[in-house]
Amino acid sequence: KLPHLSLTPNYCVKGLIASWCEQNGVPIPDAPQESLDLNYWRLALSASETANSRSMDNVGSCNFKEAKVVSLEKSGTIKEVEVNESENESQCPQEEVSEINVLERYQEFLSVLNEEENLMESCKVVEQIRLLLKDDEEARIFMGANGFVEGLLRFLESAVREGNAMAQEIGAMALFNLAVNNNRNKELMLAAGVIRLLESMISNSNAHEAATALYLNLSCLEQAKSIIGSSKAVLFLVQLLGHETDAQCKLDALHTLYNLSTDHSNILNLLSAGIVNHLQSLVVSGDHTWTEKSITVLINLTSSETAKEEMVSASDLITGLASVLDAGKPIEQEQAVSCLLLLCNGNEKCSQIVLQEGVIPALVSMSVNGTTRGREMSQRLLMLFREQRQRDHPPANVNQIVLESSQDPTPALASAPESKPLCKSISRRKGGKALRLGFLWKIKNYIVYQR
Repeated sequence: KLPHLSLTPNYCVKGLIASWCEQNGVPIPDAPQESLDLNYWRLALSASETANSRSMDNVGSCNFKEAKVVSLEKSGTIKEVEVNESENESQCPQEEVSEINVLERYQEFLSVLNEEENLMESCKVVEQIRLLLKDDEEARIFMGANGFVEGLLRFLESAVREGNAMAQEIGAMALFNLAVNNNRNKELMLAAGVIRLLESMISNSNAHEAATALYLNLSCLEQAKSIIGSSKAVLFLVQLLGHETDAQCKLDALHTLYNLSTDHSNILNLLSAGIVNHLQSLVVSGDHTWTEKSITVLINLTSSETAKEEMVSASDLITGLASVLDAGKPIEQEQAVSCLLLLCNGNEKCSQIVLQEGVIPALVSMSVNGTTRGREMSQRLLMLFREQRQRDHPPANVNQIVLESSQDPTPALASAPESKPLCKSISRRKGGKALRLGFLWKIKNYIVYQR
């Protein structure tokens, strides 16, 4: 008697039998020579089923004393057909009913958006839409193609007009979810005037977090970058970097500004909004939350000569980047050295400022221990400093310095203060970290004066 009433697939039974035969030295039985057709299997099952059995659950409680064992090849296919047919019979009507119910529900949502005049009643429906769109890609596609973009924008406009911050947040986040991974819906929002509506929202309410999140989502669309970059959003987003606001909101603003900075036409507007000073504050703060992303935006800005000049003039920014080389995470160091290389290339004034920050030891360390790209960038920056140094000193003088330093180390050490203006003591920037003079001279002798 079986200890349970559930069916065991034949291929499992065959595997158990084969394993037992191998362990006990018994020949594995061959499969039946003649194939059993589907009708036989149906008859074998129906003979042992109860009269009222109509589902696979009833099959599970059958008495199989009269049923014959069928081979894996035959029974596997036959059983799959039986299960699928039974499932189709029971599930297809339910799926059809479910689809009809979903469509009816969507239609009710849309009717409320288009006809409901009570903002709070509409707010309840929009909240349901927001939650529904959060993880349902098919719902985004369906709603985007059936007028929900316009309906949600009308709701958000009503919320802005009435000054209801909670309704504005719910409406903006519903639009955010509708636009996730769906460029078509983003395009529909732009065409329907979402940027103008967001401008009104950031000017007249405190729902900054939701507005910033929606700006971030829209800025992922290439054609939206120039539209957002020429709007009031730029000043709003830049100012968020300096406000004591929610960390996630500030991160969203920083990511949005990064997206906008990849479009060269936006850079002048970003500079006019004071983005360099705000990014400088984030870099100098030493907070790793902002460092990497802030430097990445700065790297994008270096595609403009105007931006490079402003960045070089911001002395604290160079100091902050040099500090990242000393104490930042490897990925932050990689970004910092890349930014410094872009600023110093073709600008000897910037190179002098960077050298005065005492970056040579950090660059040498990075060239050995940094990330792959960090090692490459640090080596290129060291090479740039060496080439500029060689242009400032004729080859004869360089040979003479190298010869004197190799013949008499004492004069070499004595002459070290002559090059001190090129390398400000790290202790001035790091607050008391002393650097041994012999180590510093050895690095200079190898890197700066090497031909």
